[in-house]
Amino acid sequence: MRFLVGAFIFAFWVSSAPGHQTPENKLQFGDGQTTKPQVAAAAEGKPAAAQVTYDLLLHSSSVSQQRTALARVLATPGDYVARIRKSLQNYVRDLEKDRVAGNRAVHVAALVRHPSFIPILIKLLDDPDVLDECTYDCAPVFALSVYATFGGWRIPPSLSSNVTTVYDLRSSIDSLRSLTLDKRPLDDVVQGPWLQEHRHEIDGKTEEQLIELAGPDTASLDTRELAAYALEVSVSESKNRLEFYLLAMNDIQNDASAGYLSAIHTAAYRAELAKARGQ
Repeated sequence: MRFLVGAFIFAFWVSSAPGHQTPENKLQFGDGQTTKPQVAAAAEGKPAAAQVTYDLLLHSSSVSQQRTALARVLATPGDYVARIRKSLQNYVRDLEKDRVAGNRAVHVAALVRHPSFIPILIKLLDDPDVLDECTYDCAPVFALSVYATFGGWRIPPSLSSNVTTVYDLRSSIDSLRSLTLDKRPLDDVVQGPWLQEHRHEIDGKTEEQLIELAGPDTASLDTRELAAYALEVSVSESKNRLEFYLLAMNDIQNDASAGYLSAIHTAAYRAELAKARGQ
């Protein structure tokens, strides 16, 4: 019964997406169908529809569904602040139980930029499990770097740089002060036989094509990572800013050095800078 109600709510959510059309008397959900009166009855509450949207954003494996859900969140962010805040409060727990959803929530928080998120993110920095997560590039440091560089937040002097994550955050903020939109050679970030072996896969590709290659629908992890490196050195406009957040939310799992995530975060920083400059 819970599944059916969830299905009805999701059908309502999809039917109201921009540009979506359905037959007059039927709405599609998965492989089944449900009627408009059933959908209306199941989705009377705005909070219920918002919960479905948020759950899809955090748990769906479909980038298309995530994209639509993210657009809804950003259209009415106030409807989601409490949910995002709760996700951030549960971040440490989710690192063990649902790491993907936990890190997606942090990236959403970086986009929504509600001031109530900042104390929770700061508190995470000295948690032992977060310190392990942030051995290399990680979502919490990224989110706070975005807040500091593009959201007007200042890191408190009282935060101790003896904590590795705080040191990394200060270093990130400092490096972003010198960030430019100049395109750089790919060889600046990756070299060697691996590059030569796979370079033909990304040569001559547009930004949109690189985004597609870097996404989870690409079977080859080598291709995904190299496309991410290409984006890291080339993004100069903000037109695909949200796509970089979606790529970060679909990070390559078990990437020992987090090279992919680091490259996508840099692409997102560049897009944020372009947006700040009106480009």
